[in-house]
Amino acid sequence: MEPLVIKKVMPCSKRQLFDAWAKPSVMARWFFASQTPVKDSTVRNSFTVGGSYSLTMHLQTGDYTMSGEYVEINRYTRITFTWSSHIIEGSLVQLDFRELSPNRTEMTLTQTRFPSDEVRASHDQGWNGCLSSLERFLEREYAVG
Repeated sequence: MEPLVIKKVMPCSKRQLFDAWAKPSVMARWFFASQTPVKDSTVRNSFTVGGSYSLTMHLQTGDYTMSGEYVEINRYTRITFTWSSHIIEGSLVQLDFRELSPNRTEMTLTQTRFPSDEVRASHDQGWNGCLSSLERFLEREYAVG
Protein backbone atom coordinates (compact mmCIF):
# COMPACT_ATOMS: atom_id res chain seq x y z
CA MET A 1 0.00 0.00 0.00
CA GLU A 2 1.19 3.48 -0.84
CA PRO A 3 2.51 5.55 2.07
CA LEU A 4 0.68 8.69 3.10
CA VAL A 5 2.89 11.72 2.38
CA ILE A 6 1.90 15.27 3.36
CA LYS A 7 4.19 18.26 2.78
CA LYS A 8 3.45 21.58 4.41
CA VAL A 9 5.39 24.81 4.88
CA MET A 10 5.02 26.13 8.42
CA PRO A 11 5.48 29.76 9.52
CA CYS A 12 8.33 29.22 11.99
CA SER A 13 11.93 28.09 12.37
CA LYS A 14 12.95 24.46 12.21
CA ARG A 15 13.68 24.51 15.94
CA GLN A 16 10.25 25.94 16.81
CA LEU A 17 8.53 23.31 14.67
CA PHE A 18 10.59 20.48 16.14
CA ASP A 19 9.77 21.69 19.67
CA ALA A 20 6.05 21.79 18.83
CA TRP A 21 6.28 18.00 18.35
CA ALA A 22 8.66 17.32 21.24
CA LYS A 23 7.14 19.21 24.19
CA PRO A 24 3.89 17.83 25.67
CA SER A 25 2.78 21.23 26.99
CA VAL A 26 3.03 22.66 23.46
CA MET A 27 1.54 19.63 21.67
CA ALA A 28 -1.52 19.77 23.91
CA ARG A 29 -2.36 23.20 22.52
CA TRP A 30 -2.50 22.21 18.84
CA PHE A 31 -2.71 18.43 18.42
CA PHE A 32 -6.33 17.81 17.48
CA ALA A 33 -8.02 17.00 14.19
CA SER A 34 -11.06 19.21 14.76
CA GLN A 35 -11.12 22.99 14.73
CA THR A 36 -13.35 22.98 17.81
CA PRO A 37 -11.90 20.69 20.48
CA VAL A 38 -13.71 20.50 23.81
CA LYS A 39 -10.40 21.25 25.58
CA ASP A 40 -6.65 20.94 25.02
CA SER A 41 -5.37 17.48 24.22
CA THR A 42 -3.81 15.40 26.98
CA VAL A 43 -0.21 14.59 26.02
CA ARG A 44 2.39 12.55 27.88
CA ASN A 45 5.73 11.58 26.45
CA SER A 46 9.24 10.48 27.20
CA PHE A 47 10.94 12.17 24.25
CA THR A 48 13.89 9.81 23.80
CA VAL A 49 14.54 6.93 21.40
CA GLY A 50 12.65 4.00 22.90
CA GLY A 51 10.48 6.35 24.95
CA SER A 52 6.71 6.21 24.70
CA TYR A 53 3.97 8.75 24.21
CA SER A 54 0.20 8.92 24.56
CA LEU A 55 -2.07 11.59 23.18
CA THR A 56 -5.79 12.01 23.81
CA MET A 57 -7.79 14.42 21.66
CA HIS A 58 -10.92 15.70 23.42
CA LEU A 59 -13.37 16.34 20.59
CA GLN A 60 -17.11 16.93 20.49
CA THR A 61 -17.63 13.34 19.28
CA GLY A 62 -15.59 11.86 22.14
CA ASP A 63 -12.06 11.25 23.35
CA TYR A 64 -9.58 9.60 20.95
CA THR A 65 -6.28 8.20 22.19
CA MET A 66 -3.17 7.45 20.15
CA SER A 67 0.06 6.00 21.48
CA GLY A 68 3.40 4.71 20.37
CA GLU A 69 7.14 4.72 20.80
CA TYR A 70 9.87 7.01 19.47
CA VAL A 71 12.07 5.11 17.01
CA GLU A 72 14.40 7.89 15.79
CA ILE A 73 15.09 11.44 16.98
CA ASN A 74 17.55 13.64 15.07
CA ARG A 75 17.30 17.02 16.76
CA TYR A 76 15.65 19.63 14.51
CA THR A 77 15.77 17.30 11.47
CA ARG A 78 13.69 14.13 11.97
CA ILE A 79 11.32 12.41 14.39
CA THR A 80 10.10 8.85 13.72
CA PHE A 81 7.54 7.09 15.92
CA THR A 82 5.09 4.21 15.90
CA TRP A 83 1.40 5.12 15.86
CA SER A 84 -1.48 3.07 17.26
CA SER A 85 -5.13 4.00 17.81
CA HIS A 86 -8.60 2.47 17.80
CA ILE A 87 -8.32 1.92 14.01
CA ILE A 88 -4.64 1.07 13.47
CA GLU A 89 -1.86 -0.78 15.27
CA GLY A 90 1.88 -0.31 14.76
CA SER A 91 1.85 2.20 11.93
CA LEU A 92 5.03 4.23 11.43
CA VAL A 93 5.18 8.04 11.15
CA GLN A 94 8.25 9.97 10.05
CA LEU A 95 8.51 13.76 10.27
CA ASP A 96 11.26 15.53 8.33
CA PHE A 97 12.04 19.23 8.86
CA ARG A 98 13.81 21.44 6.31
CA GLU A 99 14.28 25.11 7.04
CA LEU A 100 13.59 27.28 3.99
CA SER A 101 14.27 30.58 5.78
CA PRO A 102 14.46 31.72 9.42
CA ASN A 103 10.64 31.81 9.63
CA ARG A 104 9.60 29.11 7.13
CA THR A 105 10.13 25.38 7.50
CA GLU A 106 8.96 22.62 5.21
CA MET A 107 7.69 19.59 7.07
CA THR A 108 7.15 16.25 5.36
CA LEU A 109 4.98 13.72 7.20
CA THR A 110 5.22 10.14 5.90
CA GLN A 111 3.06 7.40 7.40
CA THR A 112 3.31 3.72 6.44
CA ARG A 113 1.93 0.30 7.44
CA PHE A 114 -1.77 0.84 6.76
CA PRO A 115 -4.09 -2.19 6.92
CA SER A 116 -6.50 -0.77 4.29
CA ASP A 117 -7.18 2.12 1.94
CA GLU A 118 -10.03 3.22 4.24
CA VAL A 119 -7.69 3.57 7.24
CA ARG A 120 -5.14 5.41 5.08
CA ALA A 121 -7.84 7.86 3.91
CA SER A 122 -8.98 8.43 7.49
CA HIS A 123 -5.42 9.28 8.53
CA ASP A 124 -5.00 11.60 5.54
CA GLN A 125 -8.03 13.55 6.71
CA GLY A 126 -6.95 13.46 10.38
CA TRP A 127 -3.37 14.54 9.73
CA ASN A 128 -4.47 17.39 7.49
CA GLY A 129 -6.77 18.60 10.27
CA CYS A 130 -3.97 18.34 12.86
CA LEU A 131 -1.46 20.11 10.62
CA SER A 132 -3.92 22.94 9.98
CA SER A 133 -4.31 23.28 13.77
CA LEU A 134 -0.51 23.30 14.10
CA GLU A 135 -0.18 25.99 11.42
CA ARG A 136 -2.77 28.21 13.17
CA PHE A 137 -0.99 27.68 16.50
CA LEU A 138 2.40 28.61 15.01
CA GLU A 139 0.96 31.71 13.34
CA ARG A 140 -0.38 32.87 16.72
CA GLU A 141 2.79 32.03 18.65
CA TYR A 142 5.47 33.15 16.21
CA ALA A 143 3.82 35.83 14.10
CA VAL A 144 6.45 37.97 12.42
CA GLY A 145 5.81 41.64 11.98
